[in-house]
Amino acid sequence: MTQGESNTGQNLLTIGQACRLLGVSEATLRNWTDEGNIKAFVTPGGHRRYIEADLRSFIAAQSRMFTTQNLIDEMESEPRHKIQMARERMAGAPWYNSLDDEAKSKLRELGSTVYGLTVEYLTRKKDRDETMCSAREVGRQFGEYLADVGISLTDVLEAFIMHRSPLIQVASDIVKREGVLRGQAADAVPLVTQITDEFLLALVEAYQARQRRDGKGS
Repeated sequence: MTQGESNTGQNLLTIGQACRLLGVSEATLRNWTDEGNIKAFVTPGGHRRYIEADLRSFIAAQSRMFTTQNLIDEMESEPRHKIQMARERMAGAPWYNSLDDEAKSKLRELGSTVYGLTVEYLTRKKDRDETMCSAREVGRQFGEYLADVGISLTDVLEAFIMHRSPLIQVASDIVKREGVLRGQAADAVPLVTQITDEFLLALVEAYQARQRRDGKGS
């Protein structure tokens, strides 16, 4: 057996070679090894050796996994640009231009709130029940306000869809690009749909209840 081969004929790498292959520091690789994420062999002289094939398998597995931080980064960057584009399209709608500055500001707040709650729901799994309750409550508040200022339900739904579409699109793009069927990305689209649907249902229910109370609904 040569120095660079295991007794099974597999190519062995020194810790320095392994670090270069993985693109990490020795300290990181040592931690991964100690945590059991990567297997290492120890030579009689006390030096660590890594099977190259194992490292390449590890790299491939990591590239398939879409971590929570990856998801946060995606959802905190691209949607902002798309939401701004949605706002620009909305600004051209006749009903939007008939609103006063306060109502326009409230609609912008609506978009930002939906966005913030969605990111929180996606990335804070332990707090999802609490986030869902917050989404329903905020939806209710928006529904009552929008009914009070006289924005039609049709226009409310148009504004909501304009702000939700970028979130759905980004979540879909993540799944398509990563090609994953597991991990955080696999759940992105259904989770975005779930929380925004609940927000919308609460908004519409509160809107219609306020209209009925004021004698404006059927």
